[in-house]
Amino acid sequence: MKQYPTEVYTELVKLIRDDDTNSRQWLLDNGYREWIEFCDANDGKENSFQWLMEHGHRAFAATIDALSGSDSAKVFLIRSGQKELAAFVDASKGNKSAVAVLIRLQEKGLIQVAHELYMRNKKEEKKSFWSFLNFGNPFR
Repeated sequence: MKQYPTEVYTELVKLIRDDDTNSRQWLLDNGYREWIEFCDANDGKENSFQWLMEHGHRAFAATIDALSGSDSAKVFLIRSGQKELAAFVDASKGNKSAVAVLIRLQEKGLIQVAHELYMRNKKEEKKSFWSFLNFGNPFR
C-alpha cells in the first residue's frame, strides 16, 4: 500500500466522524481523492466503488468488499500482499489481534481510521437497536 502522510489520516478521521466538508476538500485539493471515494464507497455509493476500480485502487475496492463481509475480497488482499489492509478490515470490526498486527507494521494512521470506523459502526448499531425499541413518547 502507498504510504500516506499523517495529515491524510487526520483529515480522513474527521471525514468519517463528521462528514467534514473541509476535510473532504483538503483531501481533494491535496491529491488524495482515493480516500474520499473509499469513504463514499463504504457508505454504499456504487459510483465511488467503480471509481476506485477504474483508477487503479483495486485494493481499496477489495477492502470495501471485505468490510462488507466478503471473504474472497479479504483473501484477495492477503494474496496481493496487502496484509495491512486485511488487518485493517479486522481492526475496523474490533479485532484486537488485527490491531496488534497494524501496530507491528507501524500503521498508526490505519489504526486511527479503523478505530473511527469501529466507533461509527457501534454508534449505528446502537441507534438501530434503540430505534427498534423506541415506541415514542407516551406523554406527547
